[in-house]
Amino acid sequence: MKIGTGIATVVLSEFIATLATPAHAADEPDSTQTLKDITAPKSASSTGAINKLTLKKGEPTYSTTAVGSRRASMYSGNWMLFTEENVDFYYDWSRVTSSYGYQRVGAFGFNTIQALGINRSYTSNWQHSYRALTDAGVGTPTPWGNVNVYHSTVVQSANVYGDGAWYAWQG
Repeated sequence: MKIGTGIATVVLSEFIATLATPAHAADEPDSTQTLKDITAPKSASSTGAINKLTLKKGEPTYSTTAVGSRRASMYSGNWMLFTEENVDFYYDWSRVTSSYGYQRVGAFGFNTIQALGINRSYTSNWQHSYRALTDAGVGTPTPWGNVNVYHSTVVQSANVYGDGAWYAWQG
């Protein structure tokens, strides 16, 4: 046997032995903790002050018919299990001119997540409110298919305002 072939055989054997070692529970991500992270109450907000017009003497005035656009977004989870609610809205600094909401969800492995829908729950000239439902579960494989060991319904809400401000929360 040549020396180069012998070294390659030893290295390959050690590589296979490393791959063949059983995984320990401590090495695996904790799916239950991930679900707890998603279902823990959170909130996010933005003020409309960023988009306020500032006028100096001698500058032309702006009409309130000018329209701005923003996105209110609420994200929960991590790469294993996540849910995100987005509300895109248009405003003219005195009212919300239009808005629409949508959801994104994702799960890795045996975890399950299902977007149950997002609806506008309140509408006025100044404010639009949205509510989104998501069902998230921690799964395990069985001979009969994946089974959720634990699941929870997540409710996320968002308010958008006529000055470009927004507030989103989970609870």
